[in-house]
Amino acid sequence: MRGLYTGAPLQQSVASATFVSDPSIGDAMRARRFLPLLFLVGACESAPTASAVVEQFYAATIAGKMTGAPTPDQLTTLTPYVSDTLRALLAAARRQHDADAARSPDEKPAFADGDLFSSLFEGPNEVEAVADSARGDARVVTTRMTYRGADPAVTWTDRVVVRTERGRLVIDDIEYGGQWGFASRGTLRKSLEAALAAPPIQP
Repeated sequence: MRGLYTGAPLQQSVASATFVSDPSIGDAMRARRFLPLLFLVGACESAPTASAVVEQFYAATIAGKMTGAPTPDQLTTLTPYVSDTLRALLAAARRQHDADAARSPDEKPAFADGDLFSSLFEGPNEVEAVADSARGDARVVTTRMTYRGADPAVTWTDRVVVRTERGRLVIDDIEYGGQWGFASRGTLRKSLEAALAAPPIQP
């Protein structure tokens, strides 16, 4: 493997260290030889995968019991996991919700409830990334979602589109895959865009 020391160079470096009168200097020289390799290994281990980003995102939505358009605090929690475009749409959805509530307090505002991030209105209790594939410059993470508030439990598959933005992996869209009659259809971004384009609630 490139970048790793083979037996011969390592033996040669050890042999050369015997000519250094101070053993501590020889140890320091050998340590410096391996520092770049250690930094490289550490960087590889710390870089999140698309699947890890997706699972962390859903862990946050489930723990926060998020329903409807995220509140400002909830959106702050989700910001590290979503693209700028998706964040802007979610923020616009919250503004629409608040404007509707102020304009018509007796009416149900837009984006009031329901899980935006999955096919099921109630949202999942468990999410597992089961596959990760390339689609052009994006990654598509297939997720197995489970809702255990029903008997039997409901299980379905949604797909999450992940892109690289400013050097980090972020969620750019969610493709709904639920097959029951009242499941969310299409994608998260298209659903948000369509709802935001609709006429506001009138008093």
